[in-house]
Amino acid sequence: MDNTEIKKELAKRGFDYSMLAAALQKSPSLVSKVAARKARSQVVAQAIAKAIGKPIEEVFPDIHAYHSPVVSAELKQQKQAELIALLNDRDA
Repeated sequence: MDNTEIKKELAKRGFDYSMLAAALQKSPSLVSKVAARKARSQVVAQAIAKAIGKPIEEVFPDIHAYHSPVVSAELKQQKQAELIALLNDRDA
């Protein structure tokens, strides 16, 4: 979907970029830029898709990085610790 289609779908549901931005505690500019493919944010892209009731792959089929699940901060920290242990293991 392009920026105009996203805006129309949001409007059908009574939403706009500023409402979405407020709900996410992000700037309306960021939401607009993500929709227009001028900035990337998986969190914002997921929210846009959810707000219009479509899978993210349908809303942003051209941004393959969005098609992977969001990695939580906790999981990222665990994986970093795992990597550090692996790299520090002198027997491997």
